[in-house]
Amino acid sequence: MRIGMYEGKPVLITVHNDQLWGTNLETYKDLDEILANWVDFQETFLVNLTDADVLNNDNARLLAPEKLEQPIKNSRQLPAIGFNYRDHLKEMDTSLPKQPNVFNKFVSSLAGPNNQITINSDTVDWESELVVVIGSGGRNIPRENVEDAIAGFMVGQDLSDRELQKINGANTQFTLAKSGENYSPVGPYITTIGSISDLESQRITTKVNDRVMQDAPIGQMIFDFQTLVSYISSTIELYPGDLIFTGTPSGTGVGRDPQIFLHPGDVVESSIETLGSITTKVN
Repeated sequence: MRIGMYEGKPVLITVHNDQLWGTNLETYKDLDEILANWVDFQETFLVNLTDADVLNNDNARLLAPEKLEQPIKNSRQLPAIGFNYRDHLKEMDTSLPKQPNVFNKFVSSLAGPNNQITINSDTVDWESELVVVIGSGGRNIPRENVEDAIAGFMVGQDLSDRELQKINGANTQFTLAKSGENYSPVGPYITTIGSISDLESQRITTKVNDRVMQDAPIGQMIFDFQTLVSYISSTIELYPGDLIFTGTPSGTGVGRDPQIFLHPGDVVESSIETLGSITTKVN
């Protein structure tokens, strides 16, 4: 099942003939409230609910993808992972990490799936990522219990100012470099954990001005999402609505020769096969 925000209201979404159809969820005001009551929502709305139920609902309507809104606005934390795809390690000339490389993105950088940024640097780069949406959350979550603690997945972009990132030496300023205004767009909706059985085979793709820059299976991750959630929760408590950015594949601008960065007028599209697409326009 997919859950999104549309015209200021939460909607259940299904895909039929490459079109989005949705029905409003009148009981909740937004996805933040749904995630705060995730266990109850699962038991009340998701149990036995199918895409056909949404499509055949008398109130189902055709949705315009460009009108989908920011799914989650009140995350407390945005943990993010660096160097988590094998080919990306090679292009960045970085050794294999023994444990996940965790940094933080500030929540003020969150944005929606139809995003715009104004760049203040000549070295802003793209990164497309799988984003894990925390549901019930917790602390010290065993790896085998992770799927019970999360709500689902989204597509995300970890836009990065590479010059700021290395201002005091290589990779010394991750958090600020990746937390500019609208530098953390997510969406286009949450795809619930129970809806995906083959996540590792899904391909994550980045296009810049329709040119493919990144293309890799999620299975190329060094640390899978279960490992990441368990590892992070061993130190910090994860709250409903927190988002974990799980790393990016090879094909970033900084890893190319010559390097390529974003300019006004560029359009960055990030996609994961069954999770949808999000877009950032550069002003």
